[in-house]
Amino acid sequence: TNEFDYEFHWSYIPVAKLSIKFNESLSQSNKNFSDVEFEIFTQGPLKLLRDYSSQGSLKSNSSESWDYKLYGHDRGELEEKSIRYFNYKAPVIKKFIDDAGVLPINVDPNMDKNTVDPFSVLFRTIEQLKSEQRCQNEYNVMDGKRRYKIIVELINDIEDLEKDKNNNKDIIFYCKFTFSELQEEKNKWPFNRKDRYLDIWFSSDLNYKPVRFFSKTPIGSVVGQYISE
Repeated sequence: TNEFDYEFHWSYIPVAKLSIKFNESLSQSNKNFSDVEFEIFTQGPLKLLRDYSSQGSLKSNSSESWDYKLYGHDRGELEEKSIRYFNYKAPVIKKFIDDAGVLPINVDPNMDKNTVDPFSVLFRTIEQLKSEQRCQNEYNVMDGKRRYKIIVELINDIEDLEKDKNNNKDIIFYCKFTFSELQEEKNKWPFNRKDRYLDIWFSSDLNYKPVRFFSKTPIGSVVGQYISE
């Protein structure tokens, strides 16, 4: 298992930390899925405004299904999710506790068929970069509370990438993740603006793991950086 840690800053002020544990051996045996664990929490001044921490995991059951679990606290209120996703049918919500006390949305067999959890979008992008050296896809996400689409596209110049590849240099893939068709909740950060996006840079030297994040949030631009050992 390899662990990757990231620090997020607003200007020079720390606002959050993210830790991701990848099981590389499982990832290599199953190209469509990686068993992973992740943890994220706010820090610094943002923690005073939004005290948030959560731990989660993705675990494959077979080539046809996987479990997404999340356990955390948002402003002191418990949130917990346990959802089983399938490759060819709608997911099953096994447990859902929301920090605001709302009930989960009703799963629609047709609308929610082939949907994924939000974190699988990142890891499937990594797998596509490994196999195709590109990031280009669309994902329908249903997280138990919302439905939305994530469009992934490569921003890098392909010619420059091929040139770097021939010189055996570290190739940095710059990918944009655009969130659209959000079922919005008023004043529910960060789901309170249409057409949100997240820019992520991936490094071939790190087996296509992220090295940088960038997003515009209600508090301004936030940048996440990989913390090397």
